[in-house]
Amino acid sequence: METADIEHARAFVQSNVDFSRHGRPHRSGATLFVTLTYAQSLDGKISLPGQKLLLSGTQSLAMTHRLRGTHSAILVGIGTVLVDDPRLQTRYTLPGEKVRHPRPIVLDPHLRFPLDAQLLQNPEYLKPWVIAGPKHDADRRKELEARGARVMVVGECDEQARPMISAVLGLLESEGVSSLMVEGGAQIIQAFLECRMVDCLIVTIAPTVVGSSGVPAVPSQNGIPGLCIRPRAYEQFGPDVVMIADI
Repeated sequence: METADIEHARAFVQSNVDFSRHGRPHRSGATLFVTLTYAQSLDGKISLPGQKLLLSGTQSLAMTHRLRGTHSAILVGIGTVLVDDPRLQTRYTLPGEKVRHPRPIVLDPHLRFPLDAQLLQNPEYLKPWVIAGPKHDADRRKELEARGARVMVVGECDEQARPMISAVLGLLESEGVSSLMVEGGAQIIQAFLECRMVDCLIVTIAPTVVGSSGVPAVPSQNGIPGLCIRPRAYEQFGPDVVMIADI
């Protein structure tokens, strides 16, 4: 990673991500700032079914890691953990710069979290908080907690037994999380957009076409009626274009 790419990423994030700029007036009392970010192809796909798919180029990846280092927590769904086995750490920093790693948070209603996941392996990094619904695997909970994970149960769920996003954010806020970076996957992206619980939307658009077999950012065939996205900046990072918007 070139130093110039990291400096470019730092300047972009510092200029465009303001945690005091809440985009959700209907939650004016909230202090938790939510950034939703993901990379997609030109045809709106974010992954392939059950497969890893790296869309971001080196320069835009530096921007993503700079975002991670500015948020106190980062959230993904269990599907992302099962397919990508991410570490959710901050990399690509400037020489001598203090590295800040966000707290990993995984939405996992039934506790399918793998015991050999990378998120549980490195003792130097923050262990994950796993948010489950009330109908979870009690034995797996004990195993996860024995490996350092913290399992948190949300009782307010939808008809598919998935914790409600509003309840999840309320829980995290009560635990002192002040800024949350949401990275996906598709079901998580759609859920946050549908409930309008996003302050800042950052989308990396890669110059590639995945095709009809790809997974769209929003799986719903009807889209999200009434969603108003207000772009306020575009920036080129190598071959990719990044859009930042209010919702």
